[in-house]
Amino acid sequence: MRFYTIQKLGPKRELTPEGFLLCLDVPVARTGEMIYGEGEVPIEGSMDGLIRITRTPDEVFRAETLASCQGKPITLDHPDEFVTPETSRTLSMGSMQNIRRGTGADEDVILADLLITDAEAIKAVQADGIEEVSLGYEADYEQTEPGRGVQRNIIVNHCALVRYGRCGPRCAIGDKETVMAKPVKPGKKLSFSDRLRRAFMSKDADEAEKLAQEAEDAAEEEEQKRRESEDSGDDDDGDDGKGRDKVGDTATLKLLRSMDKRLKSLDERMCKMEDAEGDGEEEEEAETNDAGDLTSAEASPKVDLDGVKIYTGDARTQFRQRLEIVSPGAKMPTFDAKTTDAAIAAKLCACQRRALGDAMKTDGGLSAVSPFLGGLDPQTAPMAVVNAAFTGAAELLRRRNNDHGSMSLPNQRQMPNSIADINKRSQAYWADRAAR
Repeated sequence: MRFYTIQKLGPKRELTPEGFLLCLDVPVARTGEMIYGEGEVPIEGSMDGLIRITRTPDEVFRAETLASCQGKPITLDHPDEFVTPETSRTLSMGSMQNIRRGTGADEDVILADLLITDAEAIKAVQADGIEEVSLGYEADYEQTEPGRGVQRNIIVNHCALVRYGRCGPRCAIGDKETVMAKPVKPGKKLSFSDRLRRAFMSKDADEAEKLAQEAEDAAEEEEQKRRESEDSGDDDDGDDGKGRDKVGDTATLKLLRSMDKRLKSLDERMCKMEDAEGDGEEEEEAETNDAGDLTSAEASPKVDLDGVKIYTGDARTQFRQRLEIVSPGAKMPTFDAKTTDAAIAAKLCACQRRALGDAMKTDGGLSAVSPFLGGLDPQTAPMAVVNAAFTGAAELLRRRNNDHGSMSLPNQRQMPNSIADINKRSQAYWADRAAR
């Protein structure tokens, strides 16, 4: 497929007569292992809380998967819901074209040409450096063991322009410098920094763990040297008495400590961003002035910080099992790496609303759900009420299922109700025995 362009901005970027931005040969997805947090995919987490999902070439380059990419919309960041005909006008900022499997060094990726037609999205790429891409898709997940699974039947909905994607700078628009390790000449040993970059790009958990262990061992070794130096009373002249410069060791220790501080700082910044987003939503909800009256709740209420907390811990880990009990066959929502806790909570609540609605279509489900709703509609009830009804109904239905084949209890009307009744029945029994 060829495009008509009038200006070449670089080897991979061109402009059409209208000013649309054409980005050529963009890797949009890759094979291999992806790392998720617990709750992001319907797979049981491992002891470290991480889930490693494998995408095989057979699944990534499946004919249906490649065809599902063709012509799909480009969005600026991931929308809260998939792009549909009703939302395409506001969310779509271009389209993916010329979908194919890469060759040579790119044989593990899907390549696409991105035609970006929206001015805001073009500015984001050209001026703001939003160059990484992340596909939004539906998929089936098969667990192979705790913390590990396989992704199958991938069907793509959109391609999002993001600052940081799950695939890292490997899946990004070309022509600008990216944070990638420099090519290493054959036979040359990779440096610690190069290994760190590659582990970060590929999200290789095993390699990252090895690097972390090396960093800890190096720090302990440097600390041990410092203690031995102090115990021996060496002068601080920059030489350890064996012709080696201690400045280099000190610099290494400082580098390791600096890396640790930067990682902690990044984690704190992410937490502050999530808190700020939650605070803003909480303030908006406070303006409704409903004084806590749940009977006049608005449809689809916003998610506040308390709502987010509802869907953490055991509530999130047991969500899948409870969903299968309340609405057998219902699909778990999927989440991208950039999905915030607030967005996850909103999607899980929406899934609960659908499950409760489906359950109430049957007599058994209606009798299990209704007592927990108190007359409220599950589609408009507050989040806390929906979650309580979902949890309560799941446990009630679980008990019903477990008791279904158990021995039935005696009819209560056949049991004696008082001591006098017991004595009366006993006297009648013995009188009958005596008459015989």
